[in-house]
Amino acid sequence: MVKRLLAASAFALGLSAFAQTQIEFWTYYLSPNFDNYIKGTIADFEKENPTIKVRWVDKQDTMERDLTAAVALGRAPDVVNLWQDSTFAAAQNRILTPITQLVNRNVLNQLYYPNVLDIFVTEGQVYGLPWYGWLDQGVMMYNPDLLQRAGVDVRTIRNTDDLLAASEKIKKATGAYGWLPPVKDPNGASFLGRFFLEGLPVYDKDGKAAFNSPAHIALLQKYVDAMKNDAIPQELLRKEAFQLSNELYSQGKAAIVVGAPTTLNRVKEANPDLYARTRIAPAPLGKAGIQTGGAMSLVVPRASKNQSAAIRFALFVTSRTNQVKFANVVPIVSTAAGSENDPGLRARSNDPLEIGKGMNSASGRLINPGFKPPKNTDDIYKNFNDNIEAAFLGRKSAKQALDDAVAFWNANAK
Repeated sequence: MVKRLLAASAFALGLSAFAQTQIEFWTYYLSPNFDNYIKGTIADFEKENPTIKVRWVDKQDTMERDLTAAVALGRAPDVVNLWQDSTFAAAQNRILTPITQLVNRNVLNQLYYPNVLDIFVTEGQVYGLPWYGWLDQGVMMYNPDLLQRAGVDVRTIRNTDDLLAASEKIKKATGAYGWLPPVKDPNGASFLGRFFLEGLPVYDKDGKAAFNSPAHIALLQKYVDAMKNDAIPQELLRKEAFQLSNELYSQGKAAIVVGAPTTLNRVKEANPDLYARTRIAPAPLGKAGIQTGGAMSLVVPRASKNQSAAIRFALFVTSRTNQVKFANVVPIVSTAAGSENDPGLRARSNDPLEIGKGMNSASGRLINPGFKPPKNTDDIYKNFNDNIEAAFLGRKSAKQALDDAVAFWNANAK
């Protein structure tokens, strides 16, 4: 199916007969770790397209500055690997060719998950082909012994409410914690993510903060009660959930970790016996049925002199075949449609990390970029976190904490 779509799009672009063409391909921080994969993919493309040669350049911290300079000097690369935000900025600055001027949107919708394509849409046009993605929630990793001692059947843990309920049972029965949700991670405003994942709005229709409705207050209160009852540890107010989860899980003091499967590398080092017993399941989702995450893109600069060859190469690199190959090198999330059923992402052994990687890489259909951060982010997020902490410590009611956070947000997000 994918090959037929690629062939159709290539035909539509008039690519049936190329003269010898060289295109320049820029990536972002992929060398030297992924030299073999990138060089192998280029070799495969050149074998299928003998009249096109690809020159690969890996950029690092100078990527955006170098791209702007190259465009200004008339020496633009032909295919460039950008972050979500830098894709949007480059599109706004009119230095990219809309992908939908090169490939029909209906074709793109069949090649990639539409939810990921939408990340790269501005002014009604797609400006980037989705490449490798990531998920914040990932998969659920659990200690079956602790669940069994608590009488918890993992098959009953279908959503985040189930996770909290299971955590209460596990703590009462075993003394170990269950799930450690992010409530006040230092690098952001993690509890806002809880609202978003449960389908509760962060903003109203006018773009004002609006996370103090009765539903928002009830959700915060649910987590406040869980901490008050010691179903989740108060230490989450002082330490990042990811770090604390790793520590306690490896010590047998937590039963569940929800996150990237690479978390298990630390468990494998710290407690090989527990690692071997660890089991993997899909991450329980909130009511919105999504995972926050994102993707890198491949874009074609407007100044490229080889746009037909460029889009042909970009489609090849981001095809499902090549994204699945990449996912078997490093646990990226494939953004190519149909990856959830691709046999290349199935675990080849019972190793927990291999199972987790395959499950994670096949979950691109769940990627959602989340909510747009406010201006004056640092001050606003600090105030939000201070209010969340006040609620968890009983210094403010959940309602007062959210009312105060909303008021500060709307007064300072200028």
